Amino acid sequence: MTFSRRRGTSPSGNVASRNGTGGYGSPVPFLIPAFLIVFAVLIFPIVFSFVVSLFDWPLSAGGGARRFVGPGNYVELVRDREFWNSLRLQLGFIFIAIPIEIALGLGAALLLNREFRGGRVVRALILLPVFFLPIVSGMTWRFMLQPRYGALNNFLLSLGAPEITWLGHPTFAYTAVIVQDVWRMWPFVFMLLYAGLVGIPADILEAAEIDGATSAKRLTKIILPLLYPTILTAVLLRIIDALRIFSEVYVMTEGGPGMATTLFSLYTHRQAFGYMKVGMSSAMAIFLLVISILFAITLVRKNMSLEKLEEQGENR
Repeated sequence: MTFSRRRGTSPSGNVASRNGTGGYGSPVPFLIPAFLIVFAVLIFPIVFSFVVSLFDWPLSAGGGARRFVGPGNYVELVRDREFWNSLRLQLGFIFIAIPIEIALGLGAALLLNREFRGGRVVRALILLPVFFLPIVSGMTWRFMLQPRYGALNNFLLSLGAPEITWLGHPTFAYTAVIVQDVWRMWPFVFMLLYAGLVGIPADILEAAEIDGATSAKRLTKIILPLLYPTILTAVLLRIIDALRIFSEVYVMTEGGPGMATTLFSLYTHRQAFGYMKVGMSSAMAIFLLVISILFAITLVRKNMSLEKLEEQGENR
């Protein structure tokens, strides 16, 4: 019996053609749609925003022609007092709201990290504010803080207190924006930290308890160190989310009174659609992107250094 073989082909050649870069087993055709989506929703907007930030780009038709100004928009931002005020308010918002959310989320996670009757229902109800749309949350708090018909003022008036215009006072309005964010987002932090607590092996805590470790010692020496990566992840996610906060603040105060609650994103919106300066708003968007990347790199490096220390400790 004789076997015929096609000229120029071999079993190894067939395998190579199937598993090569252009063969049947190549992952490239399957990755192309993902690359196109990432380019369309991430890379292209960033590049286009950077290009626009180099132009004097008026939004209105009567604003004149687009004119290349190079780094002129960035120089003008540095000289703009309102820009620095919005950045100060944004950073203040982050460094006040997020620690409170971490403290509330950690406390609730520690308290509910046990089995009791109705525990699942309680944990589910705690998560309800997270599912509120930001604009709905902002409108709810705006109605609640309304001077004459709001629930808070009605309660205070029933106690004989004077009527307070909560969103008309700079300090009260800024505080209200922070309280609204804490109310809506601390359950998100609780969800992450509770998941981290559940992942801690119970035998470690039981061994510590047998050795005579108090609740405070178990918390500071075992639970918090093991939960530290999860806390860093929660902080990173909350910072990124807080940097882009807009709709709830806009419907509550529209950045007022005056500039008291004009956070960075609101001032970016005002530059584009209030002052009709798209180039300036794009420069602010690029500035915000750089801030986000710096926060992310700092926290990720902190997490990686912690993992290296843990690996060194295990090797010893």
